[in-house]
Amino acid sequence: MTDSNTASKRNVKLLRSGDPKSRFHYASASDVLKEVSPPQHLLSTSAKLDKCESVGVLARVLYFTPGAFCPSATEGCLETCLGHTSGRMTFSTHAAARDARTALYLERPIVFMKRLRAELTLLEAEALQLDLRPAVRLNGTSDLLWERFDPDLFSDFPEIQFFDYTKINQRMLSFLDGVLPSNYHLTFSVDACGKHQASYVIGRGGNVAVVFWPYLPNKWWGFPVIDGDRHDARFLDPKGVIVGLRAKGLARVDVHGFTARPCRNCGPAAEGMELLRISENTHRETVHQCKTCKTTMDARWILPKKPIRRQSAA
Repeated sequence: MTDSNTASKRNVKLLRSGDPKSRFHYASASDVLKEVSPPQHLLSTSAKLDKCESVGVLARVLYFTPGAFCPSATEGCLETCLGHTSGRMTFSTHAAARDARTALYLERPIVFMKRLRAELTLLEAEALQLDLRPAVRLNGTSDLLWERFDPDLFSDFPEIQFFDYTKINQRMLSFLDGVLPSNYHLTFSVDACGKHQASYVIGRGGNVAVVFWPYLPNKWWGFPVIDGDRHDARFLDPKGVIVGLRAKGLARVDVHGFTARPCRNCGPAAEGMELLRISENTHRETVHQCKTCKTTMDARWILPKKPIRRQSAA
């Protein structure tokens, strides 16, 4: 096993996070390590990952601070990311754990990678015992170039199927060109305005993830839509499809063009719905209108508190 896991080889820049509970709004990685307990584990599970067992897959995911390693994230991505807006991910304890993993990755990369490799080994053993296929999403709330920073990870664990979503064009092109490791699968993620990007990727045999609300259409932009909420094992999806994901949390009241909004009356052949009105206090209330039939749709969701930014000492 090679050890290419030094800070100098990563050269990773910490970007802004959309998580209002993240300590990175006011603290450095070294300060975070001093402030919070070390992460109990690196790999996690979720309700959606648990569904992968129904298709013979034992899946785990690595959650960093949402947005911190997402160079192509849009405003809609940062605000609506499920990594801080959905279910237990909104808890302060979960935010602290994500920050701790992020800080450990940045400040003590060799320790981080040794722990990750240990957990991957345990996953292989557990999957073997359960007669399931082991799979891991390394970018649960990030978009790191693992194939560049730690390429040996894929060759050292050939039995594990790695898979991720990405918004980085070059990464997806590398996947389509067959440049990435054979056990690393990518699905391209686009916003509601990403029709041309989606057409190119699907035309090359790749798949594209789109978030929809209020329902999943059976076709979008002329391509078939599959239900991406049935499980998260994207490497099992047929090629050349849109992976439809139902909007959750703030994505239902997105105002940045992240969520695609098909009209129930007009169907997927119409242009979709556009933002008509928005009001905010403790909640955000939006009204969208179909561009074709002028039907309106209301949505409402609670807004998170603004990030806490501590003042530095004078």
